[in-house]
Amino acid sequence: MTLGDGYITDVGYTAGFYSEMAPGHLAFCALVTGRAPGGALQPRRVLELGFGQGFGLALLAAANPDIDFEGCDFNPAHLAHARDLIDTAGLTNLSVTQASFEAMAAQAGDDDADIVLLHGILSWVAQETEEAVLAILRRRLRRDGVLYVSYNCLPGWAPLVPIRQLILQVKQRHDGNSQAQIAAALALLARLKQDNAAYFAANPAAGAHVDAMLGQDRVYLAHEYLSEHWRLFQFSDVAARLDQADGLHYVASATLAENFDQFAVPANLQPLIAHTADPVLRETLRDVAANKNFRRDIFGRGGEALDGAERRALLARLHFAPTVPRHRQVFKFRGPLNELVGHDDFYGPIADLLAKNFASFDDLLALPLFGETGVDRLVECLALLIQAGQVVTFIPRPARDPEPARRFNRMVVDRARAGRLYGHLASPVTGTGIAIDDFGLLTLAAVFDGKADTPIAAARHGLAIITALGRRPLDKGGVIAGNEEAVAFLCARMTEIFEEDLPLWRRLGLL
Repeated sequence: MTLGDGYITDVGYTAGFYSEMAPGHLAFCALVTGRAPGGALQPRRVLELGFGQGFGLALLAAANPDIDFEGCDFNPAHLAHARDLIDTAGLTNLSVTQASFEAMAAQAGDDDADIVLLHGILSWVAQETEEAVLAILRRRLRRDGVLYVSYNCLPGWAPLVPIRQLILQVKQRHDGNSQAQIAAALALLARLKQDNAAYFAANPAAGAHVDAMLGQDRVYLAHEYLSEHWRLFQFSDVAARLDQADGLHYVASATLAENFDQFAVPANLQPLIAHTADPVLRETLRDVAANKNFRRDIFGRGGEALDGAERRALLARLHFAPTVPRHRQVFKFRGPLNELVGHDDFYGPIADLLAKNFASFDDLLALPLFGETGVDRLVECLALLIQAGQVVTFIPRPARDPEPARRFNRMVVDRARAGRLYGHLASPVTGTGIAIDDFGLLTLAAVFDGKADTPIAAARHGLAIITALGRRPLDKGGVIAGNEEAVAFLCARMTEIFEEDLPLWRRLGLL
C-alpha cells in the first residue's frame, strides 16, 4: 500500500479504544466456545496492523507493561499522533513504524507475535495489500497465535451497497476534501430519502441506515465510505483466505453474544444451525439468520476444542471486575437480534459479589445459584455483562507496574483540558480500557490538580476548565449560562463520581 493508494489520508482516523481487542477478552471468547485461547492467555508480543491514531494500542501498552506491543501504519499523521502518545506517557513497551503492509511483508519473519490485531482494515484494502497481510501472518504469528479481524460482511450490507456507490460517485465528481465530499453525499442521500426515492421505499433498512449516518462523525464516515477499495465478504471468503495463512481456523466471535445461538439466531432456525456440522457453513447460515453486516472474528493456529475438564481449568484462571458502580448496572443487554433481559436472580448475585471484591471464576461459581453444574450458565451471564461494558475479565499479574497506566491516564486528562477528549483510561489491574465520560475527566482533573477537597470545589475547577475552552455545561434544557447554576449542575454529577466512581477507579488502578 503506497500513501494515498485509494485510501483516505487528508483526515486522520478517529481515536478510539475497542475492548474486544484486549488479550483477556480474546481469551475469554475462545473459552466461551470451548476452544483453546492459545497465545491470548499470556501473550508476550501483540502486533497491530493499521493502528489508526494509535490510541487503543497505546492504552493496551500502558495497561499491560509486561507485554511488548508493536504497530504498523502507512499514514504519517497516524504515526505522529501515536508517537506523541508514546512519548508523553513514557511507554517503553510500544514501538510503531510507518510502513506499507507490502514493505512489512518483505521483511524477514520472526514468528514472534502471540496476537495480531486487524481492526477495520480487511474491507478497505486492495487485493495485493490483503496478500501482504497474509504474508505477515505467515511470518509473524506464532504456532498457537491468535488473530482478531473485523470486516463488513454479507448479507446485511447487501441492500446498502447503492448508498456506498452513490457516495463514491459524489467523491469522484467533487473537488473538495474528504469532509466536504462526505457532506455533499449526505445532503444528496437525505434529499433522496426525504423526497421518497423508490429505493428507500423498497429497502427500509437503507432509509434507517441513512438516518443513522446523518448523526455520525464525518471523519469516521469519510474513512468508512470514501476509500477506493471497499469489499464485502462472506464469512466463507475470509475463512478460506486465512486458511492460506498457514492454517488459521475460526475460534469465536469477539462480540460475545454472537457465540450463543439462543441470542444470535431466531428460535425457529436454531435446530437448523445445531444440525449443521460444517463450521464454515454453520457460520454462514448464522450470518443469514441474523442478517449480519459486521463481524469481529477470532482465528487461531491452535484453537483446538477443549474437553470439559480442560475448559474448566482455564476458566479458573480468569478473574472479573466491575467497570461501573453497582447501582448503575442494568441487566438489559443489546443482543444481535433484539434486547435481552437478564434475570435478577442470576445477575444480581454476580454484581453484588463483584461490588465487594474482584472475583475469580471459581468464586462466582461458588454462588448458590451456580455450582459445578452451572458452569455454562455462569459463562453466559458473564458474557452478556462483559459485552454490555459492565464487567471485564483478566488474568491477575501481581508484578504488573501501575505507573505507565497512571502516566497515560494523566495524559488523557491533560488532553481533555485542552479540548481533546478520549473516552477511555488504562487499567493496569485488568489490562484493558475503562470508559470515562466528560464529567469523569473533569473530576479527575480536579483530583490531579489538588482541587478536589469537596465536590463543589471540584465543580468550580471543572467550570473554569470548560469556560477556558469557550464551552458551557449542557443539561436537558440546553446551555447553562449562569455560573452558580453551572457549578450546582456539575457538583451534582461530581458528588456521585466522588462517592461511587472514584473508589472503583482506584481499585482498577486508574489513579
